[in-house]
Amino acid sequence: MTGMRRLADSTMGAFASLLVRIFFRRIELEGAENIPASTPIVLVANHLNGLVDGLLLMATLRRYPRFLGKSTLFAILPLWPFLKLAGVVPVYRAQDHVATDRNAATFRTCRQLLAHRGMVALFPEGVSHNELELQPLKTGASRIALGAVVDDDIADVVILPVGLAYDEKARFRSRALVRVGAPFSLSRWVDDYRANDHRAVVALTEEITVRLSAVSPVYGTWIQARRLGDIAELVARPLGSAAPVDVALADRERVAKQLTAIAADLDRREGLNALGKAYDVYAWDLDLVGLTDAQVAASYRGGKIRLVFVWSVLKVLLALPLAVLGALIHLVPYQVMKRVAKIPTNEGVKATVKLLGCFASFTLLYAGLGVLFAELFSPLAGLGAAVAGPISGYFTVRFSERFKRLGGALAGYRAAARRAVVSTVREHRADVVTAGRQLLDPAP
Repeated sequence: MTGMRRLADSTMGAFASLLVRIFFRRIELEGAENIPASTPIVLVANHLNGLVDGLLLMATLRRYPRFLGKSTLFAILPLWPFLKLAGVVPVYRAQDHVATDRNAATFRTCRQLLAHRGMVALFPEGVSHNELELQPLKTGASRIALGAVVDDDIADVVILPVGLAYDEKARFRSRALVRVGAPFSLSRWVDDYRANDHRAVVALTEEITVRLSAVSPVYGTWIQARRLGDIAELVARPLGSAAPVDVALADRERVAKQLTAIAADLDRREGLNALGKAYDVYAWDLDLVGLTDAQVAASYRGGKIRLVFVWSVLKVLLALPLAVLGALIHLVPYQVMKRVAKIPTNEGVKATVKLLGCFASFTLLYAGLGVLFAELFSPLAGLGAAVAGPISGYFTVRFSERFKRLGGALAGYRAAARRAVVSTVREHRADVVTAGRQLLDPAP
């Protein structure tokens, strides 16, 4: 790899990290230890959120992934420089009405990357989607991997499955999870590939489907996804925190995946129905008293909660001036992009429009402020205005999150004073947790 390519990768990685850490409130990485340090890797990931999926992987993985992307993306002028900077390798698809014979060069580039111990990354579903399960996988990842091992004699190539999950993928300041599965070698399919390459490629693709499903969110229906996700979050939430806390998205997805497997098991479905009934009683309680599960689970006892309140109020007050300034500066472009993002029907495209659209419009805004203040006052004032724009925007985001969290803690604290009501609600919550944990781990 040349020095210029390494610089481009570092630049793109930093840029991707900036974008996704602004867009998402929290990003969780699970299984980072599964990423080999120097082994040639063919990374396969599920594809739920448009270009955001690729940016998320660039920002979180300790090795830079070289993505394959459909050639039509390069025809989108605003994207072209970023695709070139990222080193995306174009794939020519018949469905895009382009000549597919150029894919020979694409496969050759991938094998060269693997020969240099690199990481080639694909979304084998071939399309970003809103479905609740993996779409049928294309065979490209299998062909690249087996071709590298057998035809180019590249040793130690492994396939690395990575699952991406979001709580609300198109919502600004939501959460994202990157779950890295265990890498696996291709030794089982090498001899078959030499005898019948098509059969071996199909068999390996079936194995990739199994491995990728194991780390990806898979549900039967949207109702099941929402319901089991809510139950999983309740069961996974720890009791006794001083103030309401979020459950890690990794814990929620892990428990939800277990419950989904139980839902498909006829012998254990009765237990899941009992859990559902207990949850319905508790959910009715929450609606009745106007609380969230996080508020009910918090203890609100001791001096710690008072310190939490005081510290939160102090941070809100200190951030208020800059937060107001940031809201005024960003109001118009943010509202414009919010409305533009509603146009696409694909939820993943909405997130991409929000992320890249806000970045472009905000960058123009900061440049415009810098030029205006430089003309009116001085170049130093222009620089200050350009820098103050993103800083004030950050304070606006953090202020709104802190203010909402403070309001939730205060509401829960006031409700906790009604001991008779809350004690009943907590008893019903305990019934859900007990039923859930017995179902997940029935052993004594």
